[in-house]
Amino acid sequence: MARSINQDIHAGGSVYHIQTEYYRSSGKIVTNIFKDGLSVKRLEKDVSDLPEEEIDREVENFHNLVLEKLKAGKKREEAETKRVAAPPEEAEFFIPRELYERLLVEISPFFGIASSFVLDEAIENSRSFSGFLEELTSDLPQEQKKLLTAKIKPLIENYLAVMKKEEESSEESQPEAEESFTLTPELRDKILTVLSDYFGIMASVILDEAVEDWEISGGSYEELVDIISSHADSEEEANEIKTRLMFL
Repeated sequence: MARSINQDIHAGGSVYHIQTEYYRSSGKIVTNIFKDGLSVKRLEKDVSDLPEEEIDREVENFHNLVLEKLKAGKKREEAETKRVAAPPEEAEFFIPRELYERLLVEISPFFGIASSFVLDEAIENSRSFSGFLEELTSDLPQEQKKLLTAKIKPLIENYLAVMKKEEESSEESQPEAEESFTLTPELRDKILTVLSDYFGIMASVILDEAVEDWEISGGSYEELVDIISSHADSEEEANEIKTRLMFL
């Protein structure tokens, strides 16, 4: 072990002990946070790639980083301010504002001034709500882990249920997409039979041109009928073609 740093913070009637140590066997710096003698959070940093002469400085830097975050939590608590989760744009997982604030209230009795720090760490290291729940409670004593899980699991489940209901409601409100129309060989033959009465040997040419124009727009059968009937010699003939084709 290259170095060990121990420090206490007093806040809100509780004593927080921060212990940072370097373990040569694993090549990691480990910081444990204790609240009134109980371990509430364990943090690790891999420094196995660092030269031996830089380890002491890195131990001190890591310890001070955790210490500053805890002190920031103490200041927020003393000022009765609320931390609001503002996830990065690229984050794969985040806790929305409303749920974050409710969770912060529930975990405060367990983590005290370390609450926002522990909550942020759990969010950063999670990719799902189940993973988040495990990450948040993982370093607590078993009994406290059970108590905290029982408190916050219903909050998460209720939030997920509300989100699912809103998504389903949104999907139901969306207009149903029109089914795409496909010109089958059977329907094509029926159309040609009708068009032969009006265009004779030109029926096939007119239908091919109409289909080509229609495919560009990707429209419905009604639009295909409109394009075909536009080749009629008169409005009366066009209406008659439309009527017959729509009954196919």
